Amino acid sequence: MDEGAIDVNPVRKVPPPKRRADPEQVFGEVKRRALTPEEAGRLLACFPLFWWDHVLTLLGTGLRFGELAGLRRRRVHLDRGIPVLEVGPTRYQAGRFGSGFKPRPKSDAGIRPVPLAPLVVEAIRRQLPPGSDPDELVFTGPGGGPGRRDGPSVPRGTRTVLSRHNLHRTYQGAVAKLADPSVPLRPTAWRVLRTLRDGGPQRVEQLAARLSTSGRRPIRPATVADALGELHVAGLAAVDVDDRDAAAVRWSAVPATLDPLLEAVDLHGAHDFRHTYATWLEDAGIPARVIDELMGHEATGRSGQQRGSAMGAHYRHTTPEMAARAVEAIQLRLTVVLGVAEQAVESRANRSTLRVF
Repeated sequence: MDEGAIDVNPVRKVPPPKRRADPEQVFGEVKRRALTPEEAGRLLACFPLFWWDHVLTLLGTGLRFGELAGLRRRRVHLDRGIPVLEVGPTRYQAGRFGSGFKPRPKSDAGIRPVPLAPLVVEAIRRQLPPGSDPDELVFTGPGGGPGRRDGPSVPRGTRTVLSRHNLHRTYQGAVAKLADPSVPLRPTAWRVLRTLRDGGPQRVEQLAARLSTSGRRPIRPATVADALGELHVAGLAAVDVDDRDAAAVRWSAVPATLDPLLEAVDLHGAHDFRHTYATWLEDAGIPARVIDELMGHEATGRSGQQRGSAMGAHYRHTTPEMAARAVEAIQLRLTVVLGVAEQAVESRANRSTLRVF
């Protein structure tokens, strides 16, 4: 039934046993899964620009990956008083069991409209495909590639189906940049940094000689000096303060510093953005019932007990005013996310234009 093979399961599902409380989690020793707006901005800055619209939409809607990857043009209504997207068909990837699109989410609660903040509307508009085909996918992969062994190559820029594995690799690459800012370095600068980390403080000529004997083509001292300048402005290399003779200046690697959010947040993948969306709404005072509706959750707890009365859930409805409150809360936080990300990217670009010799 969960996979859509049958409409109704004639056997009643047995709820799993309730998990025992984890003392480490109760006492706050376990890392959280949700990001603050500032933390989300620092993480977004580590993504390639192509993925920014995808990340902003996940942060601003709480969609599951399959719901984002299966979103069609006809399910997006950006010109309404409160713009919404409708969650219906979803994409699935089941390994050797195949992949494709299902006509509905895994539960009836997953079929829902989600109100959109203005920044999410802008992100979706940028991703809308040309033409007017109502069944065109809104979000796709970066496109291009060699294709399969038995198939033709895909021209660069071609819209391709969004892959969970591709997004996950990109997400992990962004996390790696938070752990070590040397990740986005150019190849020569990375080789110089690795040599400094392995061999300790060295002069430019020593670095050039060592790199030239590592089995690759010779490297000139001037090229090493350029790489050291790049490392210096990135805060990854510094001149040894004990050197007084300019001709004998030695360079040393500066230990990489972890971004503090890695110590506070347990980052797994794109589903972290779903945790973040729900947390932001609760932080803004949105009722739990409304959050459940927007997230596509059944109104039951882990133990199977109803949250509140069943009749209460039946009689209470989400009004346009409540949807507007949710949109406002998300917009305020996404504004911070985008501001922090743009500032981080601009700061990195300014540093990369400097050269210290």
